Amino acid sequence: MSSSGSDSDSGSDSGSEVSSEAETTLSPVLEWYSKIHSRRVDIVGDYAGNELFLIEGDSVLLNCFNDKHIDFDPGFQLLHATYAVENFLKGLVARRCNFHIAFFDQNRELCVPHSVSPDNREKYLLARAAIIRHLRANLKSSHPDIEIHVFPSVRSDEFAQYMKTTDLYFIMCHDGAASGISRQGLIQGKSLKAFDDGDHETHEIELRVKTMFRLLIFWFMERGYNAALVNGLEWLDTKVVTTVLENPRHVRTDISKMVRLSNILHILSTTSNAY
Repeated sequence: MSSSGSDSDSGSDSGSEVSSEAETTLSPVLEWYSKIHSRRVDIVGDYAGNELFLIEGDSVLLNCFNDKHIDFDPGFQLLHATYAVENFLKGLVARRCNFHIAFFDQNRELCVPHSVSPDNREKYLLARAAIIRHLRANLKSSHPDIEIHVFPSVRSDEFAQYMKTTDLYFIMCHDGAASGISRQGLIQGKSLKAFDDGDHETHEIELRVKTMFRLLIFWFMERGYNAALVNGLEWLDTKVVTTVLENPRHVRTDISKMVRLSNILHILSTTSNAY
């Protein structure tokens, strides 16, 4: 069964005009992701209860920055963006979820929505820094059990130590699928001719960001963790309903070899240069 994220993806995504080196890495990752078993569950009542899980911070930021009510072009509604993040976390707290949040500086570019112009990218990165600082300064006093961490990368010694000493049940993250809002903004921000001809550069960025998140999911699954998606999450009374991607018993060795962390670093570097 393929995943129930915000779009239906498969290895065919790699047919876009990307470099042959990147395509070699992207194809098996997207193909692997399309075949992961998934199910929609209430992660509180039916799945995790009060077990501790880890939220990938830039996934929450991307999900909130895609809110159609937040204007970063031409405005800079930092307070609105901060409120959207706080409101998301409040929804989890109100339903007695037990979680920590981790931001990875290596992944900071992933919080920027696909349709954002190069001129506005820095606004999102500034908002990211401000929101992290705000959460670290204020969340501890009201919710001391919610830890906010900032790590250089998933392979850093600091994160390895955190994983070793923390009993996590699953991770919650984005899968990189473009939202309807993001796609609408992309169309509105371009001339009809540009849209008809196909914006290959933007498509490549979208593909790489999507792949980065799915590589991250792969990285955690390779270590035995399931993943719950931030995008597509619904609040239903006391329930938190979302798609849970279940860790296969045997990770395909060919994919494992191709998506080692060195490839993750390479793709992230290429993604940053593409903006």
